[in-house]
Amino acid sequence: MNIGIVGLGLIGGSIGLKLQRLNHTIYGVTNNNFNEKKAMERNLANFVSCDLSILKECSLIILALPIKDLIHPSKNLISAIPKNAIVTDVGSIKEPIINIWEKIHPLFIGSHPMAGTEEKGVNSGFENLLENAKWIITPTSNTNSYALKTLSNLITSMQCEIFKASPKEHDEAVSLVSHLPIFIASSLINTANTEKNKSLLDLTQKLAATGFADTTRVGGGNQNLGLDLAMNNQINILKAIKEFKNNINEIEGIIKNKDWELLSKKLTTAKKIRSNFIN
Repeated sequence: MNIGIVGLGLIGGSIGLKLQRLNHTIYGVTNNNFNEKKAMERNLANFVSCDLSILKECSLIILALPIKDLIHPSKNLISAIPKNAIVTDVGSIKEPIINIWEKIHPLFIGSHPMAGTEEKGVNSGFENLLENAKWIITPTSNTNSYALKTLSNLITSMQCEIFKASPKEHDEAVSLVSHLPIFIASSLINTANTEKNKSLLDLTQKLAATGFADTTRVGGGNQNLGLDLAMNNQINILKAIKEFKNNINEIEGIIKNKDWELLSKKLTTAKKIRSNFIN
């Protein structure tokens, strides 16, 4: 297939590399000449340009843009997409994006690959990022069945596991397992950053090891993503934060009361439950 990718950062660049390996022809769009040159050097697509007219050859287009640019797409982008092209996005929220794009393009399907690192930009993508990743498709009553089948087959060919959910269900679920961890990790980093006690801060920085690194990884990533998520999935994130506060307050009360037996049960239960989330 001739596949267009608008945005060749971490996700878009990784998809471009993977799809080329699968013998698709990739037309990549970057936002400036510097990124165009870098993307060409890294072979993120077969053809790379800042000019959106490059998309005219494409039968399927992947929008790998920041959330704000998906919710407020440029007129140039909209007019450059062929009417018969299947279009999807890779944004980590779905309802606001789908509400916009289903009105713009009849063959739009919302989707979201659950993969990433703390890196961003044209230097961050790599071919194996999406291997064995979970990729959520969020069809609605307006979704074209042929477009859905074509997109599903493409995702499966990339060795990704497909899940289907409504846009609403998607946004609720990711607020708990993807969005909330960003803000918890950020808070943990700020908690450990004991600036009032320089000697303690120096020691904690030296002692921070894999446990701290693993727990805080998502808090050290793209700050613009966190902001976009909070702005556009606010209600679900606030619900998740409230539930987390209830749980941490309960743990605080147990420790205050020195109820070590109950604390042990809580920790044991969490350990067992974790296996349902992490395979």
